[in-house]
Amino acid sequence: MAHARLIRPPTCLDCLRRLVHPAPASPPSFLSLQTRGARSSTKAEEEDLQGIPVRLLQDIQGFGRRDAIIRVKPGRMRNYWFPKAQAEYMTHQRFKELGLTEAAIGVRDRSFGTKLLVESEGVLAEERPKETWKSKKDTLTLPPEETLTLLETVLPPILTFARKPIPTVSAPLSSEHKPTPTPRSPLLAPNAATSIGPVAEDSTPPSADEAASVGIFGSVSVSDIVALIREKLLEADPAQGGRVALEADGVQIQGLEGEDRIKHLGTFEVLIFAGKDLEPLVRQVEVVPEE
Repeated sequence: MAHARLIRPPTCLDCLRRLVHPAPASPPSFLSLQTRGARSSTKAEEEDLQGIPVRLLQDIQGFGRRDAIIRVKPGRMRNYWFPKAQAEYMTHQRFKELGLTEAAIGVRDRSFGTKLLVESEGVLAEERPKETWKSKKDTLTLPPEETLTLLETVLPPILTFARKPIPTVSAPLSSEHKPTPTPRSPLLAPNAATSIGPVAEDSTPPSADEAASVGIFGSVSVSDIVALIREKLLEADPAQGGRVALEADGVQIQGLEGEDRIKHLGTFEVLIFAGKDLEPLVRQVEVVPEE
């Protein structure tokens, strides 16, 4: 016979709740694995699904190949990619023009442009290919035809450089050559004044050839000419002038006879090449004495 205290109904509220709503059986120990910290997606993956859709117009390291459609932050597109023509906005109209839908929007490829190399020691090293490096010169530049048109419009016919001429030293008179005395009449008194004076020196101005042979302090090189051309372009058109890709090998000075720079006063013809298949632009470079 059971003891009286064992058959007495419980009076504690917690005990009554456990009797009415029994707790479910606990799962086996092999199923109760710790899942703290597990996430369905990382923060980077969530960021790649946000932003505005754009289409890449060139390969961009860490984002994807050309023609890939991904989502990026509006600030990156507005401040960096769109001004440099690296990507275009994908609007509803643009999707229709390309015959695509929003289902074509992909995910950013963060590993694009990087390469893992296994070295002989077994160490993983990350290397970026040379074609992904972009310098400032690789930014959007004007086509050769537009460059030639801009140069023809902006550059004056004569580009002037001022240089200080090197003073010429006249050769001293030899000891054998002495000035001849002025003839004097024996009828004149010793202290009488005469109208015949010493022969005046030749004051004829130098010819053009003589002036052109005058040397200068500081020669005029091709780099100096390119710098002046860029200065003229930026003054006339700041927006387009900075997009002209003109290097030193695109300028040639004519008539230097083996020299690569101008070392004396004069006027010289200069050829400016805007492209390989275009006729060069002809301008004059004049080196004048510095005042």
